Amino acid sequence: MLKNIGSTWILNLIQILVFLALLPYVVYRLGKPMYGVFEVIVASTGILQLLALGIPMATVRHVTAAKARGDDAEAARVVRTSATLSFGMGLLCLVLGFFVYFATKKHLLGSAEWTLTPAELEDASRSLLIMLAFVASNFTLRLPYALFDAHHDFVVRNAIYGIGLLARVVLTIVLLEMDASLTMIALATMLVPVIEFAVASTVSRKRHAPLRFVVGRLDWRLAQKLLAFGLFAFLINMGSLLAFRLDAIVIGAMLDNVDVADYGLGNKVFEQFIQFIVTIGAVAMPMATQLEAEGRREGVRALFLKWSKIATTLVFLVGGFLILVGPQFLSLWFGSQYAERQGEVLQILTFSFFFFLPVHGVAMPILTGINKPKIPGIGLLIMGAFNVAISIVLAKSYGIHGVAIGTALPNIVFAIALTVLTCRQLGVRVGDYASYVLPRCILGLVPGLAFLAFMRFIVLDQVGSGFPLLAFVLVSGTGYVAIFAILQYVYVYRDDPHMDLRSLVQRALPKRT
Repeated sequence: MLKNIGSTWILNLIQILVFLALLPYVVYRLGKPMYGVFEVIVASTGILQLLALGIPMATVRHVTAAKARGDDAEAARVVRTSATLSFGMGLLCLVLGFFVYFATKKHLLGSAEWTLTPAELEDASRSLLIMLAFVASNFTLRLPYALFDAHHDFVVRNAIYGIGLLARVVLTIVLLEMDASLTMIALATMLVPVIEFAVASTVSRKRHAPLRFVVGRLDWRLAQKLLAFGLFAFLINMGSLLAFRLDAIVIGAMLDNVDVADYGLGNKVFEQFIQFIVTIGAVAMPMATQLEAEGRREGVRALFLKWSKIATTLVFLVGGFLILVGPQFLSLWFGSQYAERQGEVLQILTFSFFFFLPVHGVAMPILTGINKPKIPGIGLLIMGAFNVAISIVLAKSYGIHGVAIGTALPNIVFAIALTVLTCRQLGVRVGDYASYVLPRCILGLVPGLAFLAFMRFIVLDQVGSGFPLLAFVLVSGTGYVAIFAILQYVYVYRDDPHMDLRSLVQRALPKRT
């Protein structure tokens, strides 16, 4: 499991580096107002992704379970049924896309508050159409990755993702240099999954024979199983949409497209960070399914505890830096496009993600893997509904800061509640979970935070403009990571019952002769 997650983390690091370089370029080429328009287009078309009905997640679970039983015929039927359902949902998405197109164009793109010129409105409309086609086709285009996940074939899957990442960089730069328009950035977004699908399908035919994603006669018995499981996966996706994807629409409807851009840029760093944590869940879910199918519930409990602590460690590492030095990092990253309120949004959301991300990355996929998706599904849906409601109320008085608070508060409540419920489902005492995961992780974070506080409130405030921002961020980040890493090695993971970091490091070092 460490090998699979490690390979995905390497990919995530490359994605983060590309993201850090590419996003300021995109914002610069489009301009902040038009970038805000594209954020709304992505959010409005993303609503239709709910039509996936959790089929990819259900496919991973059912193929994994079938392979664990040695039933290759059942696995093949699952794959064929998933392809047929996904193709049908894609067609339905195209039909519903017309309603989304006219509603978005009339109520958001054509809003008097946005003041788009006729040329900008035409560009945004074309981009909206392309993104609708992207969402409709993506139901089927992403399915081959379900086979890689079900076979724990994450290293090869990540290599294919890497090809898609390279294609994204090349297409984005080439197309935006040809024409700095929303149409071009949408076209680049559309073409990347097509390239990935072609490569993934070719590789899968060789590695996962005889499994094929071919549209054919629908197996209603399997379809009912997939949809029954997918119903709660759908609730999870719906909750995630309400919690994180509709903020742009709320802001766009109540404020303007520049506000959308500022909120999006303050929140954007979390997209890559969340993927870093979700990587754990992508591997943990099929692993939990396999352990459960083999009747090894104790293994599921150990999986939950071990990776909850690792996820908490990663969240503390990045979150500690962002909550103290995040505004300075964004200022360095975006340059002239930076606005102070972007950093304030980042800090508000960072605090809530201390609670939410470990649960999102570990507890939710493990519950889904052992066929208990109802709890996170309903819980996340409730959380998302409160997110939208609170954001709408607070946006009137506090602008994008109110939307950030409306996102943060439900995150915290949901995380605490789901942690307790997951412990009960797995037979883990909440006190045992808390004593294993939290005390050492918190104490291991404090010295690094003290160093960052010294750099931020003593060094930067005293030296001021005499301390270059790049040097400040580099020195702060390097020193913080060094202190944090040392504490993990000598204290946090010392003699850990599930992952002794010292033993892992010693085995990794070359042996003396």
